[in-house]
Amino acid sequence: MTAEKLEEIYIQRIIDKTDSLNATSIVWQEVFDNGVRLPQSTVVHVWRDWQNPLGEMETVTRAGYSALLSACWYLDHLTSGGDWATFYNCDPTDFPGSAEAHKRVLGGEACMWAEVTDATNVVTRVWPRAAAVAEKLWSAPYSDTATSAAARLEEHACRMNMRGVPSQPPNGPGFCPFQLYS
Repeated sequence: MTAEKLEEIYIQRIIDKTDSLNATSIVWQEVFDNGVRLPQSTVVHVWRDWQNPLGEMETVTRAGYSALLSACWYLDHLTSGGDWATFYNCDPTDFPGSAEAHKRVLGGEACMWAEVTDATNVVTRVWPRAAAVAEKLWSAPYSDTATSAAARLEEHACRMNMRGVPSQPPNGPGFCPFQLYS
């Protein structure tokens, strides 16, 4: 027996037990991709395909499942400067599909892994990226642009710094009227 087959049997037993309890399962996308029999109430969490996460969202929702997205919101995937815009510009409903499929998108989550962080930089890696993800998820689809969000994130980073929560400058060196350092 292969490891994949053993995993499928194990996951199937868990799914069957959860379904018998009238509970909703949330599974990683590979459970869906590997063809485990899932009740229609299952929520599929799309996290893997960083190159084409919205293609996976389309596949999952077209199959009739609800979906969560995190694939484009890994906060530890760091570039430089105002990279928050990459996170802001990911819309979990930006895939071809019916209105019904888009309604199956429940939202998403920002993720932070610790391979490149420790106590000295984890908070500044999270902020303002997590704020960009939050604004995207809590706003109506296509309601705003990263260009107009830039000023709001600058102001928010300033507020956070003023309150003692370290936040990196979202748009490069900027000005905060509430300087914490003298």
